[in-house]
Amino acid sequence: MVPVSADNPLLSEALRAVEAQAQTLRGAGPLPATFYHWALSEGFSAGRQAQLATELSDEVTSSGRSIQAVAALGFLLAIDPALFATCRNAFMQGVDWLTGRVGGLQNSLESLMQPVAQTGVQVGLLASADTDRWQRFGTWIASLLTRRSPGFEIDDSWRYELLSLVEKRSQNGLADIPTVSIITSSEAVYVARGLLNSDIVTNREFVTRLLGRLQSVLYSEPEAAVLDLAAFRHLAQAGAWLDLRAPNLEDVALLLRRVPSGLRRWTWEAQKKTPTSTAQKWAVENEYHFQNLLCALLAPIFPDLRDEEWLASVGQKRPRADLVIPSLHLVIEVKYWREKNSPQELISQIGEDVSLYLKVGSPYRKVLPIVWDQGRRTEQYDLLISGLNQIRDVVTPVVIAQPAFMVPAPYGNAAGI
Repeated sequence: MVPVSADNPLLSEALRAVEAQAQTLRGAGPLPATFYHWALSEGFSAGRQAQLATELSDEVTSSGRSIQAVAALGFLLAIDPALFATCRNAFMQGVDWLTGRVGGLQNSLESLMQPVAQTGVQVGLLASADTDRWQRFGTWIASLLTRRSPGFEIDDSWRYELLSLVEKRSQNGLADIPTVSIITSSEAVYVARGLLNSDIVTNREFVTRLLGRLQSVLYSEPEAAVLDLAAFRHLAQAGAWLDLRAPNLEDVALLLRRVPSGLRRWTWEAQKKTPTSTAQKWAVENEYHFQNLLCALLAPIFPDLRDEEWLASVGQKRPRADLVIPSLHLVIEVKYWREKNSPQELISQIGEDVSLYLKVGSPYRKVLPIVWDQGRRTEQYDLLISGLNQIRDVVTPVVIAQPAFMVPAPYGNAAGI
C-alpha cells in the first residue's frame, strides 16, 4: 500500500475500507482475481499462479472455453511474462476463437461486450506483442461496437470508461502508445501498467472526483473500488501527493468559519415562493437546530462523522458529545449562546465539557467549540475566543453570529405562517 501521511488520517482510514472491498475479488473466480492482481500490481503466490495458469490453459483449449477464461489468462500473462513459455499458445488459440465470434444476437453481443473481460484480452495481447492478432482484435472490437443497438447501454461509469479505453487503445498500433491526460481511473491504471503515456500535469478535477469517491468509502461493486484504489496509488507514486491531501483539523476549522457566508441564501421568506408552497423561515432556535445544520455541512465531507456520541462514564456522569470525527480524534462541541447568558457561563460550560470528553483513555484528543450567538455580540468575540484557547486541548474556537434577518416570527411561529 502507498504510504499515507500521518497528517491525513481520514484518507488513510478510507483507503483501508476501500481495500477491504477490493480484496473480495481475490476469491471471486479466476477473472475477478486476475483483474484485481493485474490492476493493483500484486502478484499471486508462486504455487497459486502456476496452478491457475495451467487450469486456464486447459479450459481455453477445450470445447468449454469462454471469454472469461481467455481474459483471465491474458491478465496472467501481463502479470508474469515468464508464463509465455507454457501458456502463450493457449492464449493465442483463445484469441483466435474469440475474434471469430460475431455476436449476431443481442444477448450474444452483450456476452462479448464485458469490459473486464475485454480488458484482459487486450492486456494479454499487448504483453504478447503479436501484431497480426492485435490488428484482428482491433477490427473485431470496432465491429462489435458498431452493431450495438440504440438500447444497449452501460449504466455504471467504470464499465463505460473501461470499455471505451479498450476501444481507444485498440485504435493504435502495438508500439504506438498514445499519450493521455488522465481523467478516469481506468486511464490511470493503463498508464501505471505502461500501456499508455500520460501528460505531466495532473488533472485536478479528476483527482477531486477520485478523492470524493474514495472518502465516501462505499462502492456498489468491488471492481470500481479496485480501479479507484489503483489510480490513487499511481498518482501518489507519481508525485501528485499535494493534490491528494484529505481534510485535516485545520480544514474543519476553516470550513466552520465559513458558515456565515453560506447563510447568505438561508431560507427566510416573507411570502411563499410558489403557488403550492408556504412561506418558510428556517429558524435556528436551539442547540439541536444548530447541530443539524452542522451535520448537513460536515457529513458529506467526513464519512465517519457521528452525532450524539455517548462517551465513557466519569463516575456517575456519562457525557455525550455533540459531534465527533473519530479519524481526526476530534470532538466538535456545539453551543447555542442565548441573549440572556453571559460569556463567563459559556466558557465554564465548555471547560467542564472538555474535561469530561478528554478523560484518561478517551479516543479523542482535541475539542473544537463552535458557538451560535443569538445576541450577535461581535464586540466580545475576541476576548471569548482568547479565553477558550487557554483551555487545554481546545483548538480553533468558532463563533457564528446569528444573521440579522433571522428575527423571531410573530406569535412565536418559527415557520412564519
